Parts: sequence; C-alpha cells; structure tokens
Amino acid sequence: MIRTEHLCKSYSHSSQYEIRAIYDINVTISKNSFVVFNGPSGSGKTTLLNVMGTLDRPTAGKVFLYGEEITPFSDIALARLRREKIGFIFQDFHLIPRLTSWENVAYPLVPRGIGYKERFERAKLLLEKMGLGDRLDHTSEELSGGQQQRVAIARALINNPEIIIADEPTSNIDEETSVQIRELLNELKARGVTILVATHDAMFEKVADVVFKMKNGRIL
Repeated sequence: MIRTEHLCKSYSHSSQYEIRAIYDINVTISKNSFVVFNGPSGSGKTTLLNVMGTLDRPTAGKVFLYGEEITPFSDIALARLRREKIGFIFQDFHLIPRLTSWENVAYPLVPRGIGYKERFERAKLLLEKMGLGDRLDHTSEELSGGQQQRVAIARALINNPEIIIADEPTSNIDEETSVQIRELLNELKARGVTILVATHDAMFEKVADVVFKMKNGRIL
C-alpha cells in the first residue's frame, strides 16, 4: 500500500547548518497491516509519518501509494488524497475549541459539500460508538483528555479512510483509555484499515504486525 525510497527530510536551523530529521528511509507497508514506529523522542517517528501521510514533503526520496509515486503531486492533489484516503489522530488532539464534539467530528465533511443533517447524523453515530453520545454538544474544554482523544478518533474515521495515521495516540490520556484506544485501532485493522502508529507505548508492539525501531532519523 505504501512504499518509500531513500526518504529524507531536513530542516534549516540557520544559514549555517540544517537538522536531518529522517535519512534514507526505505519501508514497504502492506495493505491491512498494523505497523508501529517505535523510538525515543527526536528519532524521526513523527516526521516520517507526516511525510508518508502527505502532511509534509520530503527533502529527497520518494513516496508511493498503491504503486503510484505521489511525491510530485500538487498541494491540491495531496489535500484531496488525504481527505479521501487518510485519517489522522494527533498527539495533542487538535480539536477546534469553539466547535462542539459533533461539529469537530463532522468538520472534514464540509469540503465535500455534505449537508448539515447528514453531517450531524454521521458524527452522532460515530460518537455514540465511542461512548460519547451524551457529549455531542460539549466543547473540547468540557471534555477530559480521554474524551477529547475519542472525539479526535471519530473525526479521523468520518470519511471512512483506508489508512489511519496515529502520532502518539495514547501519550496524553489515562491508562484505561489507552487500552480502549489500542483495542479500537486493532478493531479497525480487523475491518481492513491499514494502521500506522508512532509511539513510545510498548503495549502497541503486542498488537502490531510489524515494528520499526528508529533512532537518529534512521530505521534500525
């Protein structure tokens, strides 16, 4: 499903030198697999997921999706690809504070021109599955960290993505909710979704098909 060739990403720190976040990454990820990228902070996990998920562009190298190179795609084409194929779960949730839970979940449907009633019904169904049916009209400030993460996961699922990319999805929540998140991602994998997770959480290795260990921007 996803393949990278000699993938590199560097950031200019000043005019004198640059920081190499990932270097010479070659990975192949099969469809419907649960893949974990594990390593210490600064090892390049998040950068790699952002590049493979088209949130960022590589400095060098190539990314392929379904055998097609997507590296040269325009920003508009990449945005369409993300909207149609990929769901993102972020470490810090990235909910919009002024919106309610259901509005946050339904937000990715707005660019697709889906009407208000259908947006609400689809968001309501997902939030009920997440055990948040009584929190539809709550803003993020009125939710616990675990509840915010479940809202963020529901948002990631609203477009029925084929790929879920999760960056440290259990780092800011309690252990009970962490277990629920791991179980939920495993259920999605059982339904045919390809799961990519960057994490420090060693418990993810128990449900992963493949674990890539990273250090200093490289896969060990």
